[in-house]
Amino acid sequence: MQYEINSAGKYSIATIKREKCSVVTAYLAVDVHESNTILNQATGILYPDALLSGTKTMTREEFLDKVNTLGASINVNFQNSVLTITLKSTSESFFKLLSLTEKMLLEPAFNSKELKRNKETSKNNLREEKENSKAVAHEELLNLFYDKTDRKYSYDIDDLIKTIDTVNSQEIKKLHNKILQNNWICSIAATEKINNEFKRTIQKLAKEYDNDVFSVKSHKQKNTRNELALKNIPSRQNIDFSIGRPIPFTLHHPDFLTLSFAISILAQWGGFAGRLMSTVREKEGLTYGIYGQLAGFSANEQGYMRIMTFFAPDKALQGLTSTFREINNIYKKGVSQKEVDKFKNILNTKQTLLNDSVGSLLMDMHAYHTHGFTVEEIEEHKARLCKITRKEVNEVIRKYLNPKELSISAAGPTDTVKKDLKSFLKKV
Repeated sequence: MQYEINSAGKYSIATIKREKCSVVTAYLAVDVHESNTILNQATGILYPDALLSGTKTMTREEFLDKVNTLGASINVNFQNSVLTITLKSTSESFFKLLSLTEKMLLEPAFNSKELKRNKETSKNNLREEKENSKAVAHEELLNLFYDKTDRKYSYDIDDLIKTIDTVNSQEIKKLHNKILQNNWICSIAATEKINNEFKRTIQKLAKEYDNDVFSVKSHKQKNTRNELALKNIPSRQNIDFSIGRPIPFTLHHPDFLTLSFAISILAQWGGFAGRLMSTVREKEGLTYGIYGQLAGFSANEQGYMRIMTFFAPDKALQGLTSTFREINNIYKKGVSQKEVDKFKNILNTKQTLLNDSVGSLLMDMHAYHTHGFTVEEIEEHKARLCKITRKEVNEVIRKYLNPKELSISAAGPTDTVKKDLKSFLKKV
């Protein structure tokens, strides 16, 4: 397979060239970052469904039927001001799927009847999200870390529901025009013939609007330390926790990879090798899962460190005590050379397994692509992980993993443990 990333004006296309392929997956992404407002956030919630709600010549039902008849899928996601369209079909159907995607983007209906249905669906989804304690705990943690004007801030769900009622078709069209005027970041894994046709489609989309977009971008990270956010959701059985801190650097800072490596040793994301999983779950049986990661970083934006888990209300204090005990141990004593070698091997194995799946390779490449990496820079970035030393890991741990600087966000039946949690944080 051959890898390429080619940029030209308003678009950049990453391709994985394959000699044969039965299934084609492609990503189209546009970042319309601007100062965050509740109206922008409400419009963004409505936009994916509005985009899939038909064209000037097809109703919503007709459009979706054509996609389904191909045995294909078009998934539209709009989060944190980034639109991501995922296309998937057989290689034989992909050209027709591209044609439907063009119509969806260049001839959207955005009519009032569909907008009314869209609003009701979106409001119902938001009402359900109020009970999603895992997501709420995460959002409330980010609200501690970022100003309201930052894209990572989430407005109150009840206020969003009210604002959705005020959104009209013009607001949807305004957002759509911004998307068409911005730069396209696209990735695909297919044969050369299909890759070339995909490129022609992106070129056509990029030519529709020649005007540059001048938007007021806002990124404002707060210097949050040792704070507590509680959201009482009495219907939940467990309390979900998000524990972390803002990290005052961007993606390309020299500490990024090393800190990411350190967090893996502490709380490997999606795995069982991290210290917290082996103690808080395996030895003490206080939770089913406890994972950690760095997130929210870009070339221009500072991210955050987060540990996510859950405990039964009567085990919440014990669970937090165990979690912070392990964080304190790694902060004071650092990591061993054995752990460093072990996690280098885990990461190398993970990369080898990634190479066995074209879909995973494309997803990985697209993630790098959206952050402006070239193919050579991707290779260099991954190679640096193998060169990380124990000394470097322990240095970043001392810089960024002081337990006293961590904040806690909890969502679930928190009223029963509110006093205990407040008292616990004061004593950390």
